[in-house]
Amino acid sequence: MKVAHLITGNVFAGIEQHVFELALGMDDQVDHVIVCDKSLASCMDGVSTRAMTMGSRLSPVNVIKLGLFCWKNKIDILHCHGAKASAIGGWLGLITGVKIVATIHGLKSHNRAVKYVDSVIGVNKEIVKNMPNAKVIPNWFNPSHQGLASSRTGPVIAVGRLEKVKGFDLLINAWVNIKEELNIIGSGQELLPLQALIEKLGLSARIKILTDHSYESIEEIYKSASGLIVSSLREGGPRVVLEAINHNIPVLGTNVGIMPQIIPRDLLAEAGNQISLTALLEEMIPLLPQLDVSAIKIAMHEEYSLDNALIKTKEVYLSL
Repeated sequence: MKVAHLITGNVFAGIEQHVFELALGMDDQVDHVIVCDKSLASCMDGVSTRAMTMGSRLSPVNVIKLGLFCWKNKIDILHCHGAKASAIGGWLGLITGVKIVATIHGLKSHNRAVKYVDSVIGVNKEIVKNMPNAKVIPNWFNPSHQGLASSRTGPVIAVGRLEKVKGFDLLINAWVNIKEELNIIGSGQELLPLQALIEKLGLSARIKILTDHSYESIEEIYKSASGLIVSSLREGGPRVVLEAINHNIPVLGTNVGIMPQIIPRDLLAEAGNQISLTALLEEMIPLLPQLDVSAIKIAMHEEYSLDNALIKTKEVYLSL
């Protein structure tokens, strides 16, 4: 069986890491190739890649060049990741014999992108609650991490792309009365506005934005972090929650993605609600040293592992 994975982003982050580990971990009965922007090829060591830049999801050029690639390389299944890739793949599936699988990584207001695909996978139940035939295959913690318990002597951290949807502006506003150090780790188009907000609120001594950490180096941060904050407005995972718990780091945040499924409700705020997030953090940040996530970690290893995802994903492929 030959499977091509289609990703349309140009930054190696959560979705890209998800695809890479999925393709790398599958057994030798499945031959994988990742179709991605040429800038990502160097991040996919050990998996065959094909550089291909996708334009607009409505462009017929995308369908033509992707169809030719699938035909020449005898692709059996095109596994599309994200809304744009799924929309392009859906059109391809209508005019070729290639089976299309779409993984939805984030909550959307509609399901048009997956209208014409053969099988849908959601990374959490909420994402596919209105799609009765969809499969739920959760994200997993990084399999390369040793999972050593954090010393919890370092700063509180928040990790993710610097984008509006991550709610880092809400997090910064919520930190006004908190005396602990906060490191926001990531890069993106919201860097300058977030830095300006930190300066405006006089929080430069307590909040730092770190943009120079690669995905591989983040494990060093987990070894000393005292807590993880997720302030997102919406999420598919987020995967960083699983990674933090794997290092016995307590997690606070908003009720998005898989958060309500693994984090106690008392540790969650309403997504997008400044008052709710501020109240949660002001109450719970001083209590971080007392929070024990060891029981959550045990349950997480059963449900949110790469091995579990590999088995379930292969079942989807074989069903087609």
